[in-house]
Amino acid sequence: MGGVITIALIRRPHGLKGEVVVTDFTEGVFVPGPGLAVVLLGPTCQVATTLEGWRPKGDSFLAKLAGIDDRDAAGEYRDWRIAVSAETLPEAPSDAYYEFELVGLPVETTTGETAGTVVAVYSAGPHDVLVIEAGERTYEVPFVRAHIAEVKRGGKIVIVPHREG
Repeated sequence: MGGVITIALIRRPHGLKGEVVVTDFTEGVFVPGPGLAVVLLGPTCQVATTLEGWRPKGDSFLAKLAGIDDRDAAGEYRDWRIAVSAETLPEAPSDAYYEFELVGLPVETTTGETAGTVVAVYSAGPHDVLVIEAGERTYEVPFVRAHIAEVKRGGKIVIVPHREG
């Protein structure tokens, strides 16, 4: 794997003791815990720190990070990303994928025709969507069984069913 992987986005401060409200990007595949080494990724720099706490709050989470001890300090990290070493993440279940496992994969149809490369993945409510570039053309494919025939982890190829027309 290698590198750092973003697991959350800091939205805003919460309370007076330095907690922050975060949006979790792992969809429950990875639950961070106290003592986890993290990297805060800002617009122009990175800050290494340790996660001291992580708990649910509605459809978000509250995170407590070492060295951020009051509301003003927490506010300085609004819109920063929380990342971890890729080696920290557990292997995803066989029917789930981390975004970084999909981005960059070549795409082909079930008949073997080249269909492009996955350049992004985003959430569209109940399912994710793959953004695929094929030359000058960019298109989107829902990441659901009706549109994805197979994902080959070892070969790193996403296969999309061939559609006539």
